Amino acid sequence: MTMSRLLDLRRVRVVAVGYPAADVMTFDLQQADGRSLEPFAPGAHIDVQIPGGPVRQYSLCGKAVASGPYTIAVKKEPESRGGSSGMHERIEIGTLLSIGGPRNHFPLASGSHPNLFIAGGIGITPITAMITELNEQNQDWTLHYCARSERHATFYPELTKLAPERVHTHFSEKPILDIDALVKQQSPDTHIYCCGPKPLMEAVARATSAWPKEQVHFEWFSAPEINNGPNTTFEVELKRSGVVLTVPPDRTILQVLRDNGYHVDSACEEGVCGTCETVVISGEPEHRDALLSEEERAGNKTMMICVSRAKSSRLVLNL
Repeated sequence: MTMSRLLDLRRVRVVAVGYPAADVMTFDLQQADGRSLEPFAPGAHIDVQIPGGPVRQYSLCGKAVASGPYTIAVKKEPESRGGSSGMHERIEIGTLLSIGGPRNHFPLASGSHPNLFIAGGIGITPITAMITELNEQNQDWTLHYCARSERHATFYPELTKLAPERVHTHFSEKPILDIDALVKQQSPDTHIYCCGPKPLMEAVARATSAWPKEQVHFEWFSAPEINNGPNTTFEVELKRSGVVLTVPPDRTILQVLRDNGYHVDSACEEGVCGTCETVVISGEPEHRDALLSEEERAGNKTMMICVSRAKSSRLVLNL
C-alpha cells in the first residue's frame, strides 16, 4: 500500500558531462521529451534515481534559468553505497534518468544584508547558485571555501571570476579556517550559510549558537549529532484508514509502517532530505530532523517520519 504522494518523477536525459575538480563530475540534465524543466531557486536540490541503485539528493548548481538545463555535481565517495559510484561509473551523455523535485530546504533569505558563505568540498554546489544570484543583484556576499587543494575545489575558477576579492580559500588536508574568529568579525545583520562535511558544519553551528536562528542556514549532507534522550513507545494513527500502529523504542515510524505493509517515500532516512515529510493532524511530534526551522517545529504541521518521534502518546498523521 502507498500511503503518501509518489515522488514526482520525470525523465531527463544527460546532455553534457564535465570534470570540474578531482573526483567530481558534473551532469547537465534536460527533460527527455524536450519540454522545459521547472524553474528553481538557489539552494534547491533534486532527487535522482540512480539506475539499479538508490535515490540520492544533489544540489542544483547551475544558473536558475527557465529553459534549463539542471546541473548537478557529484563527488565520488571512497565508501559509496551505490550513489556516487553509480553516477561516476554508469552515467554518460545520452543516459536517461528519473528525477524528482526540485525542492528547497536551503533558500536564500530575502532582503538586503551581508551574506557570509562557508563551504567545504562538494558543499560548494548549492552555494554556487546562491552566489551567482546575489552577484547579479549586486548584493553583499563573501565566500570562505575549504578544500584539500585547488585541484579539489569545484567551481573555483568560476567563482573567482565573479569577484576574486570576495573569495577566500583555505586549501589544506587539515582544517585551517578559524571559524570562531570569522563569525565574530561579522556584523549583527549578516546571514551565514554553511554546507560541507559534518565537522565543518558542527563547528559553524557551535560558533553561531548565540545568533538568531533565522540568520544561520545549513544544508546537511548527513545528520548532526544530537542528544535526544531515550526513546519511548507511542502510537501512530493513520487518518485515512483509522489504523493504529505502535512504535516501540527501537523502531522508527517509517520502519513500523514498512513492517505493516505501508509504503512511504523516503531517501536519506537521516532527516536531512525532506522526502518523507508527513502532515501531522494532531499530537505533538519530537522533531529530530535537520530541516525544519524553529517556527516550523513549533507549528507541528509536518514531521520527518524517518527520524522524528512523539512527545504525546499518540500522533495522528495524514496517511
